Amino acid sequence: MRVINTIDKITSCFPNGKFELSAWQDYIQSFSLPLVEKCRQDAAAYDFEKEILPVLNNAIVSKDELSMLNNAFLLTVNKLEDNIGRLFDEEPEIDLILYLGLCNGAGWATMLDHRDTVLLGIEKIIELGWQDEINMQALVCHEIGHIWHKMYGKPYPEVFRTGDKSLMQLYREGIAMRCEQFLCQDDNFYHQDKDGWLAWCQANASNMKQEYVRRIQGNESTQDFFGDWCNYQGRSDVGYYLGCEFIKFLEQDESLKQIANLDIAALREAFMMFCAR
Repeated sequence: MRVINTIDKITSCFPNGKFELSAWQDYIQSFSLPLVEKCRQDAAAYDFEKEILPVLNNAIVSKDELSMLNNAFLLTVNKLEDNIGRLFDEEPEIDLILYLGLCNGAGWATMLDHRDTVLLGIEKIIELGWQDEINMQALVCHEIGHIWHKMYGKPYPEVFRTGDKSLMQLYREGIAMRCEQFLCQDDNFYHQDKDGWLAWCQANASNMKQEYVRRIQGNESTQDFFGDWCNYQGRSDVGYYLGCEFIKFLEQDESLKQIANLDIAALREAFMMFCAR
């Protein structure tokens, strides 16, 4: 595992406390040539002046938050190096890059320079208030979980129905959440658990199951189950709980590697059994 931490470059890159695109390009190219274009293509759908620039400028001048994020990242990397063997058979070829992006996401599991990479967007992490150790550990471990699924399983089978896509999203996020728990050494860990989130999910599990089944069968969107910008009955990210509990259900009979290779037909059957409990 290779770690690239670029926080110490931000102040020298933007000495006036203002974001400049040309300076940012030089900064990014100092550790990855392809990342400039990757970020720009991903950000092209957004209004740069209104949606991206204010977030970047805020991160550049947030000295306390940058310091806190740096400490949290260092602690997370140390713990990860101790625990990575709980999940992978051998040391994985993964890059962890903590960088200032163009609001491309707090965490992004992708390929860069022909290597599996976890990109950690400083500006989005600060915007979301995730610069503490618990959130940083969860963010890194979750994205590594997605890479683990790609290495050991089949996370992207060809599916066409909206319902099947929703089931695959629940499955992928459930596996990544389960990997996160392995790496955090806590089978009940959900970093989303604030203001009674976990207790609410547990109390409403039956309702969530039936609603997810209904939408899968009706080919309706399940986006409100995922993403901090969405909510289901007033709670965000409840799909991560539902997906992780589904994976735990499957673990009663199969290993995580076996689960990581299930096809869509097997997942449909297993999910109906899970929801009937």
